[in-house]
Amino acid sequence: MRNRTGFLGRTLAVAGTLTALGLATAVPASATAPSTVEQDVAQLNKYVSELYAGMPASAVNGVDRLFESPVPQIGRHPRTQQASIQDCTPGSLLTYADKLSAQLRPVDSDALSALSALGELYVDNVASDKTPQVFGTDGQYTPRAAAAMGKLRGFWNIESWNIQLVAWKGTDLGSEAKMKQTFGLGLAPAKVAKAAALTAKVLYELPVLQGGRNSLLTLNAFSSPGNGPGGKRVALGDGLLDVTGILGFDDVSVESVIGHEYGHQVDFANKNRPRNESGEMGPDAYSSYFVAHAKGEAWDARAQQEVSYLDASIGDCMQSHGTPDQRRAAGAWGSGQATGQDNPNQIVPSATMIDLFQKEYPKLVRDTGDKSAAARR
Repeated sequence: MRNRTGFLGRTLAVAGTLTALGLATAVPASATAPSTVEQDVAQLNKYVSELYAGMPASAVNGVDRLFESPVPQIGRHPRTQQASIQDCTPGSLLTYADKLSAQLRPVDSDALSALSALGELYVDNVASDKTPQVFGTDGQYTPRAAAAMGKLRGFWNIESWNIQLVAWKGTDLGSEAKMKQTFGLGLAPAKVAKAAALTAKVLYELPVLQGGRNSLLTLNAFSSPGNGPGGKRVALGDGLLDVTGILGFDDVSVESVIGHEYGHQVDFANKNRPRNESGEMGPDAYSSYFVAHAKGEAWDARAQQEVSYLDASIGDCMQSHGTPDQRRAAGAWGSGQATGQDNPNQIVPSATMIDLFQKEYPKLVRDTGDKSAAARR
């Protein structure tokens, strides 16, 4: 089952954070005093925890992420705390992310926990496509992202005019103006300016963060149903694009990932919110259908296969988003639906595609060795 921490979970996490901070003040004077950087990071975590606690549940629930990050994030459990499937090896992208995370010092991990949570809140609730969006650390993916979103809006038969495509950039954390808007969502007004200034300070005083360019800050993508003030949106992280490029998926990453996250919008529009792995494998299938379809990206067999390997690279072993084999199988099924149509120009309606995939899902998980997955709802 996918990890969907509710508002109560966030509140408990905040309470735990505040309790821990309270206990920290009771440490005997003989103990080693924390450094100034550690104090800054602890205070930032406190501000972000208070921000989450002060926000309405609707503003923080319902976001569908491409995968669960190995970096603990305020309000969510890290992937490593979930039950593991035996005889399963996580995909290459998750393995790479785990390797990056394992190199962090505790203070670095704590800073990333606060900053990644804060960055996601900004992208989900404040950022807007009414201002120019720049995709990739140097803007190199902007034309591809805009083109893919334009095609998707005309491809699936759902209301699309109000689905935004926004860039998730770690460097936004260095903008005090943007962080004031973000902290203003739920932090006490008297603390907003100090919290925004502290965010920029932490971002630049820890070298590992690279001024916001550390891939772990934005190594993800997500789709939001529009419960919060930001409305419906698809967000694409610079860190994810950097890492998919390193792993050899640069040719297909932008269109495939945006297609997947837009696939969640297809599910949202059709009120399809399964709580088993089909909630992620379905968008894998819809994305592969789109990139293989003559009216979509019209990619050839080689590119379709590369997409299926990208799908596998984000497979986990936590009964969460689908194993590598399951996600690859879902993508292959989707592209097969496009290439096997009698009329290559016909686009299957979104509700029909969902029904077709849900009927196929039990077979996909059985064939990939997880007989219990179909029973998880």
